Amino acid sequence: MIAPACIPVSRLVADEARPDVALFLPTLYSGGAERVQINLAKHFLDRGLQVDLVVCKYFGSLKDKVPNGVRLISLDASKVMFSLPAYLRYLRIARPPIVLSSVENANIISCLGKMFGSHRHRLLVRLDNSLSEPGILPLQMHRWPVMMAIASTFHAADGFVAVSRGLKEQLRRVPGLGRKPIHHIYNPIIDKEFDAQAPLSPELPSSIGPKDPFVLAVGRLHKQKGYRHLLMAFARIVKQRSAHLVILGEGDERAELQGLADTLGIASRVHFLGYRSNALAYMRQAAVFVLSSHAEGFGNVIVEALACGTPVISTDCPHGPREILADGRYGTLVPVGDVDALADAMAAKLDQPKPPLSNELKEHLQLFSIEVIGKQYLETLDLFSSMTSQTELAKATVA
Repeated sequence: MIAPACIPVSRLVADEARPDVALFLPTLYSGGAERVQINLAKHFLDRGLQVDLVVCKYFGSLKDKVPNGVRLISLDASKVMFSLPAYLRYLRIARPPIVLSSVENANIISCLGKMFGSHRHRLLVRLDNSLSEPGILPLQMHRWPVMMAIASTFHAADGFVAVSRGLKEQLRRVPGLGRKPIHHIYNPIIDKEFDAQAPLSPELPSSIGPKDPFVLAVGRLHKQKGYRHLLMAFARIVKQRSAHLVILGEGDERAELQGLADTLGIASRVHFLGYRSNALAYMRQAAVFVLSSHAEGFGNVIVEALACGTPVISTDCPHGPREILADGRYGTLVPVGDVDALADAMAAKLDQPKPPLSNELKEHLQLFSIEVIGKQYLETLDLFSSMTSQTELAKATVA
């Protein structure tokens, strides 16, 4: 794939084509929200829409995943919180009729742009993560400034997209937002490239033999992901059988987690492989996939693992895993932080052969396909009229 060149907002000129929709993000870091926006950009582009992908800073491992044909624009901000002047410039010059923003700090900026910008547009804010961490919100003092910013800006949005029912209920409880349209739309995970990526061979450490089973976890190395509990549970597994744990992702907890693996005596069995552009290949070959999070907005990796035919174990955390796994029908749910339950679940899965992908599960996974979810976004963003205009224009050009 040839990615488009990034245009600094300072070089944007007013006489260029007006986009049908703008997708707004902080960066192109390898997170779930970023992947969703890129998948939506592809879907909109394939339907003849003009798409702007606007990032606060042109940074991240997904830069090469942006489809050619999308206009990629960087606000060149050192931090997201400083990007408002450049974002207002973008709105004034590009004049997008619709903006779909994603990720908490970018959502705040997009709402400020709606409040203070001169360009009138429709703004939908996509909530992709929990507004609070597990526990009592008033005790989470580090979250107070962000929650105050959300409470004082989100009212400017014309509507919201919540990626799980739990997040939708959270939004409803924010003062002043319950009267706004809140759409529940799952993440688009399975696209036309999915089947081509999954069968590829993963690059595994030489210490993992062809017949050695390995447990897989994918996600940033952050406290929210619960990797400490996963390592403690895996330490109990290796006392009973030969197995490996492969973790894909980067984050500020890497050194601490590697130290914990060493303390637990499992360092030779735990492999921190960092970011991998094709996690699906690892999912397909893994004996079991584990999500050990304390909280989630949705849980894209659960869908990916299921679609690869790999058994899934997930903590029953808010919000998303229980919905994806249909209350445990398609995977195992364990209590958050319960090391014994997690270890028992992994042991049980490692003792069983991987079952074939059932027709029932295949049908369930269509709920998370780009075709189904893309149509819901087109309806929610009211982009069908733009598609009709583009089709009529193409016909007129041919004639």
